[in-house]
Amino acid sequence: MKLLALGATGATGRLVVDQALAAGHTVRALVRSPEKVDARPGLDVVAGQATDVGDVTQAMAGVDAVISTLGATGGTVITDATRAVISGAATTGVSRFVELSSFAVLRERLSGPAKFMSSTAMGAMVKDKAAAEDALRASDLDYTLVHAVRLTNGPATGAAKPLPESATLHMGDTISRADVAAWILTALTDTTTSRRSVAIAG
Repeated sequence: MKLLALGATGATGRLVVDQALAAGHTVRALVRSPEKVDARPGLDVVAGQATDVGDVTQAMAGVDAVISTLGATGGTVITDATRAVISGAATTGVSRFVELSSFAVLRERLSGPAKFMSSTAMGAMVKDKAAAEDALRASDLDYTLVHAVRLTNGPATGAAKPLPESATLHMGDTISRADVAAWILTALTDTTTSRRSVAIAG
């Protein structure tokens, strides 16, 4: 597949790119600072803003799917980028979109301590991601929202798994970024994740 990666210079995004290339995909990375991305066979680095509709639409041309691992601590970066993808899809016809979100958005599933900690330390980020998710659900995109529990920098274990919708999410639940990247790539072609929100843990 030919993939467009948003957030490719981030801690998880770099792993998505690495694993995608290793699996034989070709990747176009839309980044603000191309010098931060090492040139490699199969990787096309494009300068631009993930929040700019024109940049995103141009980068989406000719790809099969879009992956976003963008992270933000405030503002409307995630929402603006998601809306840019939705707009770009209308022009390019690219409909498959996998977006990394956070377990903190699933307020009704959080344990008491997790709900308290996320509201105090992650409130702005949760608001942004929640608005982005609302925009996706109102769109026609073939999306998958990946609600990862607390991310670590540990190695890939192959143990990433979807959690039951009845599962309570705790602050102590973790998953490595490498496992998240692998799960995202698997979800790309898994039709059971189409237009679904999936919480995953290690």
